[in-house]
Amino acid sequence: MVASQSVVQESQNDMYCSPITYGEYYPDGHYYLPGAPPELCPAHTGMCTVHGDYGPVTVPMVSTNSSPPIAMPVQVPPGHVVQQIVDESGTLRHVILSPQHPAGLVPLPSHNPQHYGAGPPNGSNQAPQTFYPGISSGFPPPHFHSSIPPGHPSHVSSTHSGHSPPPSHGYYKDERTQQRYYKLRKKLHDKQMRNDSGQTTPLLSPRKDVINGLPRSNLKEKGMNSVGTSEDGEESSSVQDEDDYVHIITDMLSSVQSPKVSELSSRSALLQWAAPLRLSEASSNDSHELDISESDLRYEVLLSDKSKEMKYKSIYSGASLSCRIQDLRPGQEYSVCLQVHLEELQGSASDPIKFITPPCEPDQPQAPKLISRTKSGLQLRWNAVNDNGSHIQYYLLEYDEGKGGDFVELHKSRGKQHSLSKLQPATIYKFRLAALNEVGKSIYSDVVSFSTSDVAPLQPAPPSLRDSTINSLHLVWSRRPKDDEFVLQLDDLKTRYGFLIVYNGKNSEYICENLKRYTDYKFRLKAQNNGGCSPWSEEVTFKTLPDRPARPSKPIVKGRIHAHMFRLKWEPPADTGGAEITKYILELNSGSGYQNVYTGSETEAVCDKLTPGTTYQLRVSCLSAGGRSTYSDPCTVTTDAISPGQCTELRLHGKPRPNSITTRWNEPDYNGGAPVLEYEVEMVSNDGTQSIVHKSKEIECTVVNVSPGCEYLFMVRAVNRIGPGVWSETLSVKSGAAPPDTPTAPSATPKSPFHIYLEWQEPNSNGAPITEYKVVMSPNESVEEQFLSIFQGSGTNYDVRGLSPFTPYYFKVQAGNNAGYSPFSPPSATVTPAAPPAAISCIQHDKTPTSITLSWTEPPCNGASISHYNIEVGDQATSTAGPDTSHTIESLTPLTVYKIKIQAVNNVGAGPFSSILKIATLPLPPVAPRLECIAVGHNYLKLKWGEGRNYDFTQYCLEIENPRSREFQCVYQGTAFTYKVNKLHELTSYRFRICASNDTGDGDYSEEYQFATSIAPPAGVKPPKAVEIEQRSCALEWTSSKNATADPIIYLVQVCRLKDQDFKQVYKGPDTRCTLDNLEPGADYNARVCPIRLSSSGELPGPHSPLLTFTTTPAETLIIPKLSQPITSSPTHVHRNRSYLKLIWPHIMQSKSMSDQQMVLVGTLLLIVVGIFIAVGLASLVKFD
Repeated sequence: MVASQSVVQESQNDMYCSPITYGEYYPDGHYYLPGAPPELCPAHTGMCTVHGDYGPVTVPMVSTNSSPPIAMPVQVPPGHVVQQIVDESGTLRHVILSPQHPAGLVPLPSHNPQHYGAGPPNGSNQAPQTFYPGISSGFPPPHFHSSIPPGHPSHVSSTHSGHSPPPSHGYYKDERTQQRYYKLRKKLHDKQMRNDSGQTTPLLSPRKDVINGLPRSNLKEKGMNSVGTSEDGEESSSVQDEDDYVHIITDMLSSVQSPKVSELSSRSALLQWAAPLRLSEASSNDSHELDISESDLRYEVLLSDKSKEMKYKSIYSGASLSCRIQDLRPGQEYSVCLQVHLEELQGSASDPIKFITPPCEPDQPQAPKLISRTKSGLQLRWNAVNDNGSHIQYYLLEYDEGKGGDFVELHKSRGKQHSLSKLQPATIYKFRLAALNEVGKSIYSDVVSFSTSDVAPLQPAPPSLRDSTINSLHLVWSRRPKDDEFVLQLDDLKTRYGFLIVYNGKNSEYICENLKRYTDYKFRLKAQNNGGCSPWSEEVTFKTLPDRPARPSKPIVKGRIHAHMFRLKWEPPADTGGAEITKYILELNSGSGYQNVYTGSETEAVCDKLTPGTTYQLRVSCLSAGGRSTYSDPCTVTTDAISPGQCTELRLHGKPRPNSITTRWNEPDYNGGAPVLEYEVEMVSNDGTQSIVHKSKEIECTVVNVSPGCEYLFMVRAVNRIGPGVWSETLSVKSGAAPPDTPTAPSATPKSPFHIYLEWQEPNSNGAPITEYKVVMSPNESVEEQFLSIFQGSGTNYDVRGLSPFTPYYFKVQAGNNAGYSPFSPPSATVTPAAPPAAISCIQHDKTPTSITLSWTEPPCNGASISHYNIEVGDQATSTAGPDTSHTIESLTPLTVYKIKIQAVNNVGAGPFSSILKIATLPLPPVAPRLECIAVGHNYLKLKWGEGRNYDFTQYCLEIENPRSREFQCVYQGTAFTYKVNKLHELTSYRFRICASNDTGDGDYSEEYQFATSIAPPAGVKPPKAVEIEQRSCALEWTSSKNATADPIIYLVQVCRLKDQDFKQVYKGPDTRCTLDNLEPGADYNARVCPIRLSSSGELPGPHSPLLTFTTTPAETLIIPKLSQPITSSPTHVHRNRSYLKLIWPHIMQSKSMSDQQMVLVGTLLLIVVGIFIAVGLASLVKFD
């Protein structure tokens, strides 16, 4: 049934979408404003987006009541019509939205289950809203098909009222439309045939062959057709078939069974499930009703716990048939269910299955917190910890007793706070907390430290003043060991506010700032620590300094200015700085810096003893208790001028020359108050003639055309605008003399190969006596730089000694007086005669025990070739055959010192002997020592070859013969007399030899020595274990001795009473287990095992094992046969002891009266169990750390 009606476009009305039965969910309360972008449904953008360029479309609708179908108001874009489809039961199923085409145009049939939004409001000038359908993944892109040619005008006016009745049946029945209908129908049929043959071609519409998320081909195979509009307005498919198939798939998805829970732990669980039952049944019956593979299904696991009010949360989504849940809370009840999805369809969730995670030990608690503390007590509190499914039995609080050592138990209860008392004051204690439930003990909390309070300090000493300024006081005080903080208070006597806190802190000093100048302040101090506050110290008063005064006014001259004095006056400063002015300081500057000329309380002063014509600067400052003020502006005063003063230090400048004299002087001490215009120099000659020889501003004068060697007198005076000054003191100067003439060449006479006699004539002195001669010598006449001075004196001859034989020499002489030196004379040449060779140096030698080889460098021959060398060895002399510079002395005694000297000989004579060379011949190489074996073991041999200490540092080389290659190898090389050769085989012979060496060389090897190792004892075993301990018997077990030999091993077991320590043999044999009988009940025993090797030479015992201590079962506790095992037993033994305790406890408690022995037994049993628990806990803690 199709109901069609006109839809009025109303502003602000949205399209209503009722819930559908396809498993989709749309949130309530979503409204989509008209004219909005294509995102109509924010939560399902890809599913709920609509494009207006495609049409007509089908919107699935479901009526929510049983009343007859009523047309629903739907807002549509302009130019569109809506068709509403009702099924046989009268339920509104679909709303078809199609554009209103002009005459002659037929819309394409389409089916697209999308939701549509609203178009623009009625009367709007907006263009119709464009809608685009969302496309699921895996579908080809949409193709646009339109029968409206581009640019064709629309027949719908923008002012259309919105009433659009459905077109008549004849609207679609014109000839042109029918031809187009058949053409499109044929094209659609050809496309369907191509799809059936497996070819991939673009689809006519992006959603045409997909219905409710399922391929159209599947629907057709099941007898279903799509619902949509046709060109002639008739229905071409059945909606009911589609819905039935969807219901079948949904029922199949809902047939899944609840998951199974396995591998359940405190924090994880494994979920497993199977495929839906109906799908499995269909697969087993080969039914083609549901052509769905299990790989197409997607499983979603929903989890909820009791605390979330059964609100489920998706924790897994995938195709797997199992899922492991992590991060669960211990002791928590959880509900889990399963939901199956097939593409966009989903079934109902399975029945929830509940499971509870097993509990575990509590979480790690937080560190305890300090609530309050006193001098001898601390109060701690801690927060509750998560019990992880098992109620907290008690909290265990431990501390280190303030000693910094191991933690001990302090408090154990269910409470969450604890108060400690009887503690030491000012002591730091460390605490940690653990929680215990039925499962076990939690991890200890972080270690936290708290300290007790200290006792209150005593009254401190008052603060003292370190420094003071005009607005601050620097106070200091002493710190005592118990002082943590200080409180300083200040009292301003002028404000009358009383004492106010100015400092509170840990420092022992403070600077009080922003105070008033020259004001008294009172201070007091108190100390405080954790124990409280001390009494206030005694009050102390300090005063700030006054400020320095302002500067006085500028001084002015009072009265007339004289040449040597004047009077000044000034005004006091406007601001005295809070204190009275005590004095004024007047300073004067004459160019060399300010100097103090007056100090007093008056405001006038007289400046005298001044220099005439001098400009002075004067300034004044004042002093008070606050300090010294800045200087006033300077006042400038100039005294009257006079004639210049006397010039000083008239002196000779430079050396007097034979024809000129230069003098120089200093300016006068004062110029009389006016600049010096010029200086006048007067000269008096030998005959008494006076003349002015210089008039200039320069302070230097050169007088020329003077006679050499004559004496002259000079005077100088200064002249200014007032007139000339007085003459200076007289200076007497004598003119200089000329240097002597050039001497003649000296006469050189050789006296020996090393001596030449020089003599020369005195030249003309040129007015001054000759004071000295200078003689220079060189072996080369052409090189001037090689001439060296050999004589300087007043004589006219000189003996030159220390010369080289057969060598040419050149000599020159020079004369000098007080005027200078003459040029050098022409050189004179001579050659020294030949001499015997020089002494030999740099003698080198090589020595052996019986010979010495000498070598040396050839000495200078001194003009004649060396013919041979003479060598003296002690009292014996020998000569070389020629001028060879090496010689070997044979047939010497070993370890003997010889004195050797050498001389060279030429045709002139023999040269001097060299210095005596002492050479000692080397000793003979040492003899090999005798080897001895001083210690033998199964894997080592200790050898010895000497006694005492090796004072000669003789090196020894010990070698062993390799049994494979039969070659000796060095095993030790050094100065020791013993060596231990390790890593040898037992019962094996080894061959050794040794040699000695020193600086002379290596000696011969000794004869070969053969030594053998001994047999090896068996390896030790671990301590035995006591098993099956009973009242009078016990079984011992031990590990076997691991040895590398094939000899059999037997074991010797010895047992003794703990109090006797007298071991007795109880077993000897090859087994690693034995049983002890006839033991005393409740007695302590020690047991040990000794392995014995059975060799061909007899029995060889090994080391004893460590002792095992065990206790037999007392007569009253026969039901606890294994309780007295060592504490180091495994955890399984601890659990077994617990089970034994559970067995005997009811019997003990049922007895109405227990004897003293039974009470002692019960107490001992409890202590042993508690000790075992503590040992296991400590072992676990150490392993955890």
